[in-house]
Amino acid sequence: MVKVYANLIIAKRRTIDTVPEHLREAVIEELLSRGYDENGDPIGD
Repeated sequence: MVKVYANLIIAKRRTIDTVPEHLREAVIEELLSRGYDENGDPIGD
């Protein structure tokens, strides 16, 4: 489910606030590992 929520956030179909509390930290870590911030926006240049 972590990857599913991460994909939805990147696609702007969900926000981190809609992720269940117990998964939120793992989803943020997944987003960061893919190069995105917790809002699904690319990190970097």
